[in-house]
Amino acid sequence: MDEFVARLKPEAPLSLRERPLARRTNPSTPFSHLGLPEPDLLARVREGQVCAPCEDNLNWLKAAVVQVDDRTSRVHLSGVD
Repeated sequence: MDEFVARLKPEAPLSLRERPLARRTNPSTPFSHLGLPEPDLLARVREGQVCAPCEDNLNWLKAAVVQVDDRTSRVHLSGVD
């Protein structure tokens, strides 16, 4: 997971959020409609801004990384252009 996150070249190191948020910060549900849990509602999530402003038409990109098991992590990318 650390190697993948490093390749995203975040502006600052991703922070570790130990507990789920009290409420969802994103009013839409971009991941649950795919059958995936929303990262806001999970514990032990490494998250942060990857770029803002980004290149070309992308305004910002946020990464949330959740460890699924000992060998697998899920990366949630949210962006706005």
